[in-house]
Amino acid sequence: MKAVKSGTVTFLAGATAILFSIMVLSVVWQVFAREVTKNPAAWTEELAKYTFVWTALVGATLVFAERGHIAVTFVVERLPLPVRKVIAALIQLVILFFAVVILVIGGLGAAQNTWAHSMTALPGTIGMAYLILPVTGVLIAVIALVQLVEDLRGEGPLTVENAHVAPDVPVPPGLQEGTADGLLTEQTPTGDDAGGPSAPATDPKEK
Repeated sequence: MKAVKSGTVTFLAGATAILFSIMVLSVVWQVFAREVTKNPAAWTEELAKYTFVWTALVGATLVFAERGHIAVTFVVERLPLPVRKVIAALIQLVILFFAVVILVIGGLGAAQNTWAHSMTALPGTIGMAYLILPVTGVLIAVIALVQLVEDLRGEGPLTVENAHVAPDVPVPPGLQEGTADGLLTEQTPTGDDAGGPSAPATDPKEK
């Protein structure tokens, strides 16, 4: 499972970088050809448009594989572990349903309906551009299944033990933790800490 997910992440990262580079280069060439050579290239706008869509879909799939999408989990993290596992499994099942029904089935239908529609300036058809929908849908479905297994095994971010425990925050220099009230009090540096001579010790009995 981990090998499948790792290979998918590597592939998606490379594909995202390549698509983004193509999009940037096409936009740069479009501006250069229009402003410098005064001979604008009609294909650059269409290429930039489709690579932008492809980059967004492939990049979203990559972020999903890395569990990097925004999630509000402060309530779920405080629930019992069995309940968290059920919720995490339901989330992955909903994503799996969306990937199969909307992206794979719907994307194949959209590609089939527009397969004969030629692009304006690029060789190929609009249906070819729509193939990114079922491709990313299959990848998201595979990743959702892998993450479903991880969540059921207690390896997901919502299903680990003590998921609600906040990480340790380092205390800045000059501050020390307060007492039971949880406040931070300023620590007065001594003579040795400040780099100067230390004050002589006094006997508390002296007046």
